[in-house]
Amino acid sequence: MHARSPGLVFVMVATSALMACAAMGVAEDGGDAGQLVLSSGDRPIAVYNTAYVPSPDPAQPWFGRSGFLHPVMTPQGRVVTDGFPADHLHQHGLMFAWTRSTFGGKPVDFWNSAKQEGRVEHVETLHHTADHIEVRLQHVVTNGDQAVVALRETWKIDRVPHPTMHVFDLESTQVCAGERPLLLPEYHYGGMCVRGPLHWNSGNVMLTSEGKGQQEGNHSRPNWVAISGSVDGQPCGLAAFSHPNNFRSPQPVRLHPQMPYFCFAPMVLGEFKITPAAPYVSRFRFAAFDGAVDAVGLDEVWRAFADAPSR
Repeated sequence: MHARSPGLVFVMVATSALMACAAMGVAEDGGDAGQLVLSSGDRPIAVYNTAYVPSPDPAQPWFGRSGFLHPVMTPQGRVVTDGFPADHLHQHGLMFAWTRSTFGGKPVDFWNSAKQEGRVEHVETLHHTADHIEVRLQHVVTNGDQAVVALRETWKIDRVPHPTMHVFDLESTQVCAGERPLLLPEYHYGGMCVRGPLHWNSGNVMLTSEGKGQQEGNHSRPNWVAISGSVDGQPCGLAAFSHPNNFRSPQPVRLHPQMPYFCFAPMVLGEFKITPAAPYVSRFRFAAFDGAVDAVGLDEVWRAFADAPSR
């Protein structure tokens, strides 16, 4: 049996990555086909969805969504996120949604779409190049046919050069849309979410910067979390880093004990509010990699992130 050349392997995997983009409606040139592509040369890194992506289940249309990142790809073109996983259709690649909240005295869940209490959606593209994406989103409280915007949000997404990984930063700024605050009581999950591929469901696919796994790392406060598995028979993964200046840093993480998702969840430490007086600013770094988890390499990415000046 003849071994495939590295170049041939990359072409085959990159082609499958482009097919994944096409399935989401992404233009190959990074143009506006309902998505914005962050890229390094001719290699896509991540796709932000500006257009509403319908639910894959027409009987449950409330799972449709815009305003999230998927697919995210490694340098070899392997997709390490899931857009609408069959086990949880309300989880979408990289997304930011609060779970248990109160607005105007009423409970609102922006995460669990089936409740139809709230949603997060794309509003406007402010800027887009291969290296930078800047967009506006909004968090909408729904009540039947009525809808009220609770939060307005801006995402700034920037490519970070790296020799072996696809690295990018995401800065989120959330502000109250009016005079009413958003109350976030103590709860076990919600916030910036990372959803891995559906088949990474062994319950042993996560590692934290403290060396903790998926079971013992839940609600710990690490610098980073990596989720990994195989795609096309090859190991790969995605790491997420929360900046030390973030609220309640180092933020607790929710590591699901079985499913391949986690989130940074500051409300684990108790109630807080997003008020009209101050924006809620969060900074995260993401690194998609081929091969096994390299804890030393991820620590280096973390230190560079922690020491970098604000953009």
